Amino acid sequence: MAKSPHPTKADILISGAGVVGMTLAYSLASYGIKIIIVDTLDVKSSLNDEFDGRSYAISYAPYLMLKTLGLWDKIGKNAQPINEIHITDGDSPVFLHFDEKELGDGPLGQMVEVRHIRAGLFAAIKNHKNIKIIAPDKITSTELLSGHAQVNLEGGTSIRASLVIGAEGRGSPLREANDIKVRVWDYNQTGIVTTVEHALDHQGIAHEKFFPSGPFAILPLKDNRSSIVWCEPPERAKTIMALSERSFNAELKKKFGTFLGDVKSLGHRWSYPLNMQLADDYTAERFCLIGDAAHGIHPIAGQGFNLGLRDIAALSEVLVNAHRLGGDLGSELVLERYVHWRRTDNNILALGMDGLTRLFSNDNAVISFARRAGLAAVEELPAVKEFFMNHARGTVGKLPKLLRGGPL
Repeated sequence: MAKSPHPTKADILISGAGVVGMTLAYSLASYGIKIIIVDTLDVKSSLNDEFDGRSYAISYAPYLMLKTLGLWDKIGKNAQPINEIHITDGDSPVFLHFDEKELGDGPLGQMVEVRHIRAGLFAAIKNHKNIKIIAPDKITSTELLSGHAQVNLEGGTSIRASLVIGAEGRGSPLREANDIKVRVWDYNQTGIVTTVEHALDHQGIAHEKFFPSGPFAILPLKDNRSSIVWCEPPERAKTIMALSERSFNAELKKKFGTFLGDVKSLGHRWSYPLNMQLADDYTAERFCLIGDAAHGIHPIAGQGFNLGLRDIAALSEVLVNAHRLGGDLGSELVLERYVHWRRTDNNILALGMDGLTRLFSNDNAVISFARRAGLAAVEELPAVKEFFMNHARGTVGKLPKLLRGGPL
């Protein structure tokens, strides 16, 4: 289709209307920045319960950001606070226990189902005066012109913006179009996700059990339900996914145990191949990456979405400051501030999660003894436990204003 003779103008174009793209759009638009979001999917069609069965653990600092932006009331109505975390190595009696009471300023995190996050975010952005959504449509090319980028869509629309942001997830087409390479480490694991119902109250306690085949997480949700992330080698995961409901529940009970009484899956199952990937660069000319497009990690500690939210906090602060000063939002100087702020933190956490995954996903007797001894040692060292809890809550390091609960 022919290009529009009069390109649509915006300050920023965001490619990707996922949870990261929509949150970033709302954050920037709240401070007067004009946003256009483009996505290949019809956003409304992605709001049904079958689209994504995952749930996210939102850490304390990102929770403060969402509250400050006014988004928490829209996405957190059905949130379940995480009051405690129990970490065990398989069926070993040795465990590590994190309790919100040890910090005294609120839950360790909040569990929210992705379907509620997506619906709340779409409700927040769909009629926002500073946000325009173009979907479904596809970016076919980008031209770099003086002072802006011109993005051409399959439907014939052309858009001029100072900056283009790739928020398309791990398979980002714009990352590839900008010749940004990505390093990938395969874990030879598949993550099976489902929601289960159990007879007894979980009391807001999250459980992470580590087995040689992969971690098994039980994450509390409202109404005697929990989200399950069950990691297995690909062939075994394929077999488990193909089981009848009755057989699947039987296998689930073996892994789950009896501490919450009778347990059964509520029907829908999803599976995802697990790997880690890190982009070599976060930026190109008038372009930057955010969220999983820049870094994808193992769900071992539920930090993937939190990294994206921390990206949003830093990028929002950098861009809003530049906007207030009348600066060029797509300039190399502005984007470098974002990269400097986020890249080291993302890489350190990603490599840390990689190390934990490899440490726990094996049955070497010597390593097994060492990691159980390590869990027992940390359990007896309050200062070390507090260090790990603060990292998990995202309250360590030079935090952007939004992550401290303050406005920009």
